[in-house]
Amino acid sequence: MHAKALLFLALLLLLTGCGGDDVDPAAGGGDETAAPSWGATIVFEAGQKLGGCAVGDVDPTHPGNEILAVAASGDIYVVRHDDQGWHGEVVATAGGEMIGCAIGDADPARPGLEAVVGGMLAGGEDAGGKGAAHLLYRDDAGWQLQPIYEDEALVHGVCIGDVDPGHDGDEVIGVGFSRKATILGRDSDAWKTLGQADLTSPGKNAVVFKGGVVVACSGGTVDWVAVEDGAWGNESAGTRFGGPARIDALGEQILVACDDGGLQLVEFEGSRQIHKEGQKLRGAVLADLDPSAPGQEAATAGYEKAMTVLYPPQAGEEAWTPVTVWRDTEKLHHLAAGELLADGQGLELVTVGYSGRVIVAARR
Repeated sequence: MHAKALLFLALLLLLTGCGGDDVDPAAGGGDETAAPSWGATIVFEAGQKLGGCAVGDVDPTHPGNEILAVAASGDIYVVRHDDQGWHGEVVATAGGEMIGCAIGDADPARPGLEAVVGGMLAGGEDAGGKGAAHLLYRDDAGWQLQPIYEDEALVHGVCIGDVDPGHDGDEVIGVGFSRKATILGRDSDAWKTLGQADLTSPGKNAVVFKGGVVVACSGGTVDWVAVEDGAWGNESAGTRFGGPARIDALGEQILVACDDGGLQLVEFEGSRQIHKEGQKLRGAVLADLDPSAPGQEAATAGYEKAMTVLYPPQAGEEAWTPVTVWRDTEKLHHLAAGELLADGQGLELVTVGYSGRVIVAARR
């Protein structure tokens, strides 16, 4: 077995033997008033459900990063900030509901970065039928939306990164309800499937981790997809979580947001639930969100309509400290982080959901 796969299996297998103490949902996991304050702003209103968002430099005509958001109608929005404030527009429309999106160097033949969006080929998420992923980019002629692959069912999650040692540059990875992870690369003028791996259950979200991809699978597992001996394969430690739905990774840690309201932090030493809500979580961010505080923070959002930043325990503490930075009028469906404000302190958080709002949270 590939050495990286062994490491991943060892990490996940430890979940059964040395999980940390769960957060008491009644206690909220800590004192919300003890941590630094955040402010949040509605920067755009789409007027329809937004399924996913990402932060990155997808518009070469505008300095700095933008927010990408995708909608139930297939509309794709780019939201940007300048001296006059925040501005958003529909830059393209896909044929079906879009849910997943990512920004990165998906097409090395093009200057700058591109976006990949995934969802339905036609119709809504609940309609059934094929899924599809598209490449979004801006050239001299304006915004372009190019289909790159179709799947047997909804493409729910996409990510971009260098996961195939046999292919130059980064690759696009799509996961979804076909229970497959599909790895795509751009060679010459054509997109081709570099590999495919079976997942243990429908894939909801994916992120690059240790030369492969970790996938949040709704049936209860976190799967690791990677190349082993020239072939794509999948390793899983079995059912460990209550419906993984969103995932992030940083260093040796993986953060998993679940349908049962649990936010799980997986480390080599084991796993612990660092936050608990009564409804589904739909956000997982693990990053240095607050440079004034030691360590890295976690963040989540979900069906309780709250966006929450969690500060790690310091000396003598056990629980992570939650700070509610926004409460929306409707359920939240995704969460992303990135640099958006030149005068901001650390990274900003972006959340979207059923209200159609794009909300940006920053340290005050």
